[in-house]
Amino acid sequence: MQLAAIYTGILLLLSSTLMYLVEGGIQPEIFGSIPRCIWWAITTVTTVGYGDSIPISALGKIVASITTLLGIGVIAVPIGIIAAGFTESLSKKID
Repeated sequence: MQLAAIYTGILLLLSSTLMYLVEGGIQPEIFGSIPRCIWWAITTVTTVGYGDSIPISALGKIVASITTLLGIGVIAVPIGIIAAGFTESLSKKID
């Protein structure tokens, strides 16, 4: 679980920095600082996506797409580990 938290932190930092570099000059009111981009990254990685900050450039949309796909891994990997643990625990009880 600690590995998933580290992965999430790195993903948030990298994606918000990339989005700042790509969209910061185009939309300074939304992506004008890395802390503003962290809000975007959190809502994107968690797949909440409020729609209050949306990239408009092609490169920004690519960064957003990659961030969303990697964000799915943030949820899928720990769930797979937990499910494997439950399965192993159930199989030990049955035997």
